[in-house]
Amino acid sequence: MSQTQNISTRNALARLSLGLSMLAYGTAKLSRNPNCNKGRMMVALGAMKAAEGTVKYCPLKAMMQQQGMMGHTAGPEVSKLMKDFAGQGMSVTT
Repeated sequence: MSQTQNISTRNALARLSLGLSMLAYGTAKLSRNPNCNKGRMMVALGAMKAAEGTVKYCPLKAMMQQQGMMGHTAGPEVSKLMKDFAGQGMSVTT
């Protein structure tokens, strides 16, 4: 199974820096209190975000693109619905 990069370089750098910050914060929390669930969660999420930034691949984004849930893949259907919605709800009656 091959994977292609699905996030930009800027997005990858943001994920990497946020992930490493979360990892450091979680590690600091766990060093003070080893039973801290918040620290464990921060370490796990931070490691996942740092890995996503390193390999420039986000599995959640890939699943959403595959299912057609991203805004740029929906295209005309979304713009038609927005026009219909804006046309219906803007009239004021007294």
